[in-house]
Amino acid sequence: MGDRKKTPAGIMIFLAVILVLMLVPFLWLLLSAFRPNVDLFNEPFGIPKNLSFDNFAEVMDSHPMALYFGNSVLVAVLATVISITAATLAAYAMQHRFMSRGMLGILFSMCLFIPTNAFMVPYYVIINKIGLYDNVLGIALVYAGVNLPMSFMVIKGYMDTIPKELTESARIDGADCGQAFRRIILPISKPGIVTACVFLVINSWNELLFANLLNQSDSSRTVQVAIRSFLTTFEANYAHAFAAMVISILPTIVIYVLLTDRIIDGMTAGAVKG
Repeated sequence: MGDRKKTPAGIMIFLAVILVLMLVPFLWLLLSAFRPNVDLFNEPFGIPKNLSFDNFAEVMDSHPMALYFGNSVLVAVLATVISITAATLAAYAMQHRFMSRGMLGILFSMCLFIPTNAFMVPYYVIINKIGLYDNVLGIALVYAGVNLPMSFMVIKGYMDTIPKELTESARIDGADCGQAFRRIILPISKPGIVTACVFLVINSWNELLFANLLNQSDSSRTVQVAIRSFLTTFEANYAHAFAAMVISILPTIVIYVLLTDRIIDGMTAGAVKG
């Protein structure tokens, strides 16, 4: 017990300030979701006088939120399956030596630094040309492409920690590349894959730019796009918008809380290599 190092006071103060900066807006949002819209206009930062669940009930009654939630879940699942499948296979391919391996690694790394806004026009044109505009699958394909570099780097970082001797011994025993991947690499890489899945699901759930760009009707509208309908040019119902925001962020909080250990293991795996 006496050898345990104490955390410097400066670091504790810094972390406390960061915690306050993160919690205060969230708590204000949470309280505002239970307040009438009139109170928010009159005293946006005042002490709440009346709290009720009316905003949540009215949000669910005035909009097909169940449909929007279903669309968001479907988009997140499809985008995750497509992106993780491609990223896992690409990461495994990068474990082998071939002529353009270094160049491909650089290109994937560069993709992380390209702003997603730069792809708005190309994605819009492509999705229109293939007939998937205002379609859940079209939005999911865009999300899969946008998140592919991040998924690839996370999974590759974890696969790089796997000893090469495992695959070499598998080849000696007669296993081909596919068998080594299915029986050795894939099971060991599960923490990294789960980490990439969590980030991809959260990114897909919270994304607004492309969902709004590629959407026109309720049939493919996600919950994030639906929140914008409460704040229009002619009407601003902040109470309903805040209630919808609280409803929309709850799934991501639950996912992150339940899988925190997996996320930390996956993200720190590359740091302990060797």
